[in-house]
Amino acid sequence: METSPYITLSPSEIGERYADLRIIQPRADAAMQRSMHRYGQLTPVVVGREPDDSYEMVDGFKRMRAALKLGYTELQAKVIDGGRRAMKAAIIHLNTKARSIAELETGMVIRSLYREDMLTQVEIAVLLDRHKSFVCRRLRLVEKLNDEVLAHLKLGLINITVGRELARLPAGNQQRAFATVVKYRFTGTETHHLVKLLLQEPGWCHDGILQNPASILTERQPDRPRYSGSHDFYGWLIKMEVILATVSEAQLNSCQPQEVMAMITRIETALAGIGKRLK
Repeated sequence: METSPYITLSPSEIGERYADLRIIQPRADAAMQRSMHRYGQLTPVVVGREPDDSYEMVDGFKRMRAALKLGYTELQAKVIDGGRRAMKAAIIHLNTKARSIAELETGMVIRSLYREDMLTQVEIAVLLDRHKSFVCRRLRLVEKLNDEVLAHLKLGLINITVGRELARLPAGNQQRAFATVVKYRFTGTETHHLVKLLLQEPGWCHDGILQNPASILTERQPDRPRYSGSHDFYGWLIKMEVILATVSEAQLNSCQPQEVMAMITRIETALAGIGKRLK
């Protein structure tokens, strides 16, 4: 794979086809936005050049989202030449070096190479310069995840630790366990305990555990900074922003326009009321 010197690109010139292979982490996004607001773009994004001379983001999705929110008209970019398989491999190589890619994200890239590019696990291992067991473990991890759990992971609505724990359950049990995790706002440790209980206890006990996970809730500390006060509220605002910013055309087309507009009006009214109270 060949590289070229830095170039300047408008954010609108950079495609985000591979964004679906990364997990949005709202706190990391907020930190990146603060950094770019204070210091500007400190490191270039990495883009791949397509055969038609268009560009696709390979590394720098947080910087891209921050740039769009801050109104940047241009970004410094480093260009790599290679096909789609090489670009996907670069996502893993570049972020592994920076220690900024989670095991689940690596698995998502591997699954894309396996399912979409039709590579065998051995071919993927060669492409990534890894042992086949590395590919097999991460592919199995992602393939075990329920679609709803994976969708929430990608949007940053649950953290990576929670997703990894839920993947230990059979696919048929994940959705109900996931509903309990969301309802009670379980941490990664609490999710671990829930999954452990479900794996240990017979199936006829599962309804009771999921409906009232008392043994886990009684161990919870009364004061939990993660979910208290303004910090909790601000965290939910960040998540809401991420969800709204990533709505796809398919999602919009599946809704009734009048119903959506009515809901948007109610949300705008609620946010305006909050804004007035903050002043």
